[in-house]
Amino acid sequence: MGVGVAGIVGGGSLIAAGQQANNDGGVSRGEGVWTSFGSVRISAAERQARNPQGTAAGSSAANSHGGHGGHGVASTTAQPFNLTWGDHMMVELEVHNGLDRKVLFSPGQLRLKVGAEGPTVTNRGPGTGKGALEPGSTSHFWISFLVPSDARGVSAEFTDPWSDGGPLALALPEVLQRPGWLEADHG
Repeated sequence: MGVGVAGIVGGGSLIAAGQQANNDGGVSRGEGVWTSFGSVRISAAERQARNPQGTAAGSSAANSHGGHGGHGVASTTAQPFNLTWGDHMMVELEVHNGLDRKVLFSPGQLRLKVGAEGPTVTNRGPGTGKGALEPGSTSHFWISFLVPSDARGVSAEFTDPWSDGGPLALALPEVLQRPGWLEADHG
């Protein structure tokens, strides 16, 4: 995380069967939600207003520090004029390939869901981290999203293409609200 963390905001989301390291049917699994090839979890999350100079009327220093009121507490900034969403959110996805062979992975398998019934959001940079995961490896990927400034109920879903079920709900850790450009410190 770095210097300039404005405050810790919003913790938790859908709690999905978080399970500890284990071995089942020849597949090793780390922390997080079990997949057909291993496990996945979100290990960190940060959020930032994309237009901090354009704060909404009536905001105060207390409001800018957020609180523990929601899942990725909303910022107090106005939406950008180009009609894109006003907040930038980065999440660190940990992916464990517990098989004895390579597994294809794409950051597009992770989506953020805005609100309980809201749309899901694809990432901003689909080329980062795309490719084959080595057997027995655990990899970390910082994945970037845009979300509405007023969104309070943000959760995460991961699609396991080799599973028969729907998207897997992933728990969001406490989301750090911070100034600066989020992608500057995440490679």
